[in-house]
Amino acid sequence: MPAYEIYFHCNDCQREHPIHIGIHLDNGPGRKETLAEFLRGGSTPPQAMALRGHKAVCLKTGRAFKLDTDDQIFLVPTPPNGFRLRKVPLIPDQE
Repeated sequence: MPAYEIYFHCNDCQREHPIHIGIHLDNGPGRKETLAEFLRGGSTPPQAMALRGHKAVCLKTGRAFKLDTDDQIFLVPTPPNGFRLRKVPLIPDQE
């Protein structure tokens, strides 16, 4: 069963942050996709529905808010062994 990491688009800093939740979906997407894109394909699995209304925190500002639109939630496939290399861009803080 494919596993997915959950990320969200932050309106505060305009970046994507992980929410440190993973879900398993039988028929999930093969690439990074918003929850809205995934749900256009048919029925909504309970794991995906549970993401709506989940609280998320901006890693830059520390502000917490609810995930209330499916367009801001991303399903990101993880490799079968669960190990994922990440390329993290270094962006200097604006002062």
